[in-house]
Amino acid sequence: MAIILAVFLGFLLSFSFGKAVAKNQDGDYVVVESGQVLENVSFFSGNNIRIDGDINATTILTGGNVEVNGTIDGDLFVAGQVVTINGTVNGSIFIASQNITINGVVENSIYLAGSIVRVNSKTAGSAFLAGESIYLEKEAVIGKDIYAGGSTVYLDGIVNGDFFSSSDSLSITGNISGDLNYRSKKEATISNKSKIAGETNWRKPQPRSAEQTMYIPLWVRITFSVVSSLIVWFFIRLIRPDFWMNIAEKIMVNPLKALGTGAVVVLLTPIISFLLMITMIGAPLSMILFSLYSMSLYISKIILSLFIGQWIQIKLNWNHIQLFWLFLLSLIILSVVGIIPIVGWVFSFTIVSFGLGSLYLSVRAT
Repeated sequence: MAIILAVFLGFLLSFSFGKAVAKNQDGDYVVVESGQVLENVSFFSGNNIRIDGDINATTILTGGNVEVNGTIDGDLFVAGQVVTINGTVNGSIFIASQNITINGVVENSIYLAGSIVRVNSKTAGSAFLAGESIYLEKEAVIGKDIYAGGSTVYLDGIVNGDFFSSSDSLSITGNISGDLNYRSKKEATISNKSKIAGETNWRKPQPRSAEQTMYIPLWVRITFSVVSSLIVWFFIRLIRPDFWMNIAEKIMVNPLKALGTGAVVVLLTPIISFLLMITMIGAPLSMILFSLYSMSLYISKIILSLFIGQWIQIKLNWNHIQLFWLFLLSLIILSVVGIIPIVGWVFSFTIVSFGLGSLYLSVRAT
């Protein structure tokens, strides 16, 4: 199973930009005309974005209404309000939007998070879907596995692997070549015409209290995560303007060292805190250590987002684009991917490891 963070950071850290020249454009209406071919990594932002031409490189789009009709020969990253992909993507797609519709062909995997998610796509990879309503239409053909989490999930297409779902309701009229594993309040509605080659496993959620069962829309959770992180970033920046960049630079100098150091800190700190807690003298220190640990966990996503934004700006020589916008895009992507079912905890652990590692190295250096 592909891990989202490995794909995303692997692209950022290992992709060679030595001879690449980025294409950047922003405005109220941004269009890449049919017949036009861009050969470089491209970043477009605007209220309305339409890609009718071809881009032979990784593409990043941020806007209100985004439509891709051409061919993207690379990975596609999109953050917008309404996103429609009709073209071909010879890579993976990562999208965060209120309404998402995927009609084109995707060579690798699909990562989507939104309120309404519609997939009519054919892909050789897997699909990771998070939304209030998820529709896998009749034309959809997923080459590997599907991981879906939302309020309602509908499958009318073909899954050539296993299907994993966590939802309030699940309806299946399509075909699954592997196993069906789902968690739902009620048994799935499965059509007599559907074919499930493997086993079917239903896990019913245990009754919870009113507070536990309170449903928070996905877009609210994502928005809250991004806004709260921005508030923390802004407040600390007012007090110590250089704080964030000094810490993020520790990852820039040696990413693997920051990751490895952070992983050790993540695992050992709770153990040390617990050992101190069981002693009378060490209890106060344990509380202080655990409080600092909890705060560090929270700001790790901000640190990694700043590093990614700074790394992109330096490597692509995007000095004319304010670092804040690249930081914001990275923050949105990390917030979205972190809540995707099944792999979210792996992703979160890696974020925390990078963040705590850079904090530890920064404190040690001073």
